Amino acid sequence: MTVLTMRPQHLDIAYDAEDAGPRVSQDMAGQTMVRVACDARRMRPHGHRVALAAAGVGIALSLSFPVEIQVYGSETMAPGATMIELHSNTALQGTTRSEAGVRPTNHAAHETIEITYGFTPWFETGFYVFTSIQPDCGWEWVGDHIRPRIRAPEEWHLPVGLSLSAEIGYQRRQYSTDTWTLELRPIIDKQIGPWYVSFNPVLDRSLHGEGV
Repeated sequence: MTVLTMRPQHLDIAYDAEDAGPRVSQDMAGQTMVRVACDARRMRPHGHRVALAAAGVGIALSLSFPVEIQVYGSETMAPGATMIELHSNTALQGTTRSEAGVRPTNHAAHETIEITYGFTPWFETGFYVFTSIQPDCGWEWVGDHIRPRIRAPEEWHLPVGLSLSAEIGYQRRQYSTDTWTLELRPIIDKQIGPWYVSFNPVLDRSLHGEGV
């Protein structure tokens, strides 16, 4: 399953090697899923997809190039279920010299490991390990983030899916002018016939660095 989506300044291709389907199925309780994706977004098994990110993508708060690009659905992991994902992206064209102490992005590749665990039918927590492969510096650790998320229970019978994600984390100064950041992301999505629409506005703030 391959999805091609155009965004400003980015051409993102998402590939789900397992065609795993909806990530919240309660049948997944107590199971572990491994998924590989280039750019990685929450996938659904059939139909068309539209992903709208209103104010940023991934952790692109002040990173010269986001090390993880992701559009979320409102669903959370089933209780006791674990998902392990690998997100990959690369800069085909970027900066060629250090700017504001941040390393060049040209031809840099980024590999992110995300581990998400479901605690309840409406609460999960994700943990990210960001890495970067630089043409001149090799493979390096960039930073870590933690992301708790809650969603509106299905018993509420809302006309749309609704959840709220909070993400806080650290990234090394060589990769961002802001080393500690906080992000709040309300998530609204809906399946409309064969179309799936997800809206991810982002409210972000620097906690330490030039953006404070």
